[in-house]
Amino acid sequence: MGAYVVELLRSFFYVTETTFQKNRLFFFRKRIWSQLQRLGVRQHLDRVRLQELSEAEVRQRQEARPALLTSRLRFVPKPGGLRPIVNMGCVLGAPAPPRDKKMQHLSSRVKTLFAVLNYERARRPGLLGASVLGMDDIHRAWRAFVLPLRARGPAPPLYFVKADVVGAYDALPQDRLAEVIASVLRPQENVYCVRHCAVVRTARGRMWKSFKRYVSTFSDFRPYLRQLVEHLQATGSLRDAVVIEQSCSLNELGSSLFSLFLHLVHNHVIRIGGRSYIQCQGIPQGSILSTLLCSFCYGDMENKLFPGVQQDGVLLRLVDDFLLVTPHLMRARDFLRTLVHGVPEYGCQVNLRKTVVNFPVEPAALGGAAPLQLPAHCLFPWCGLLLDTRTLEVHGDHSRAILSPALLDVAIKQNQKCKARGVASVSFSLFLQVNSLQTVFTNVYKIFLLQAYRFHACVLQLPFSQPVGSSPAFFLQVICDTASRGYALLKARNTGAALGARGVSGPFPSEAAQWLCLHAFLHKLSRHRVTYSRLLGALRTARARLHRRLPGPTQATLEAATDPALTADFKTVLD
Repeated sequence: MGAYVVELLRSFFYVTETTFQKNRLFFFRKRIWSQLQRLGVRQHLDRVRLQELSEAEVRQRQEARPALLTSRLRFVPKPGGLRPIVNMGCVLGAPAPPRDKKMQHLSSRVKTLFAVLNYERARRPGLLGASVLGMDDIHRAWRAFVLPLRARGPAPPLYFVKADVVGAYDALPQDRLAEVIASVLRPQENVYCVRHCAVVRTARGRMWKSFKRYVSTFSDFRPYLRQLVEHLQATGSLRDAVVIEQSCSLNELGSSLFSLFLHLVHNHVIRIGGRSYIQCQGIPQGSILSTLLCSFCYGDMENKLFPGVQQDGVLLRLVDDFLLVTPHLMRARDFLRTLVHGVPEYGCQVNLRKTVVNFPVEPAALGGAAPLQLPAHCLFPWCGLLLDTRTLEVHGDHSRAILSPALLDVAIKQNQKCKARGVASVSFSLFLQVNSLQTVFTNVYKIFLLQAYRFHACVLQLPFSQPVGSSPAFFLQVICDTASRGYALLKARNTGAALGARGVSGPFPSEAAQWLCLHAFLHKLSRHRVTYSRLLGALRTARARLHRRLPGPTQATLEAATDPALTADFKTVLD
């Protein structure tokens, strides 16, 4: 494989992932890819201010301290073009970048800067404005908006605005970004204490080791490791782990970290087609700092331009994807108009093709262009979620689901044993605080149905000596384990809520989750009767046994949740 097959493919094809199907490899003929790459380079040079360096200038910068970072630009296909990605993992002129001491030192310093920025983010969350850094943050902000609104009675008409920034990373002005980070680090005032620790965790007989940096200032410094561990346990971020302290720096100057930041921004070299360039605008997409720096910059913009936009509503932003929900139509229109006209001092210009609203917009008000207008009551898309504009319930958007055997981590062991692990669909569509019980039932069913699609995609990769019919009991156990883990996720997302009780009672007993899982797998696998002929009977028997145990009202709710009309978005799933 390594000596012949891989080299043969490399000779004729450029093999890459994409932004829209990240777990599949795409093979472009070399000639076609060269044309696409030339087009991508031209577009990138037009969009980003790059200053070409001579070989003498490269050598001069190479001798300077700290080490000079260089990145090789590559492009990842996306539906509407190519996305430039850089690899931040090499030092110019280093013979062996992964083992070079200069590179290791610089990499360690970058990680320390990242840890300090995260510490300031946690200490002063207002610096990020409306930024959310994941589904847990989105859920907290959405719940804080929805629950008080429902408590006040019938919700007024709500106006939704979704906007996506064009080339957010490449358009950030470096001078404004430096001002923002200076206000975050306060280099003339702050001195940080950085503690390096190794954290070892165990679960289900496996062990994971990670290395952490815990940052503090002298005001909240905990001199003893025991005090730090107790604090981490109290905040809920550490459990079932062994913490080993490796080193501790008590004098990490904010001015030194800010100088490192300026060096990374103003002295980053990009290699394109054998030539070297300095990036004079924006930041490279590919560094561990990129997302956080972008969030700080846009957070500063929101704090200055939209100070009152969240009154009676909510503003969320996942990196460069904005979502405004407000009961004030004029406020929604003003927000949209500001973003469409652009905020050049922050490099913010939205892409109208990806802008969506649920209220009428006059094209003349936006300079002759109009975003996509959805009905006032609809499922509003944002960042893989579907938000009900009337009830404010949340659904998962499975229309762009991607299936790959890698998602299930199937490993064929000795003695014809197979181990499968389903990927948990972590989404706050499972939360009962935001969604009704009926909606949670439907969302759980869709998650199990997606797992069934993934299961089938994985089975197709099994060798001919490992058919499902040879050991149906094993595969039935894999499906039952999927139900158990799904229910455990549901309980974890609804801590404190009584979901089920003895006697198959409660709003959502574990037997209901098992029934939804078996029904989802039957719905998918029954379309491939030849492959699963010996497994389908066992699934039907197990489902019938559970159905008899469930009370009548729960059965009716389950049948409503599995209505085929509710899973129309799965018609676009590729398997």
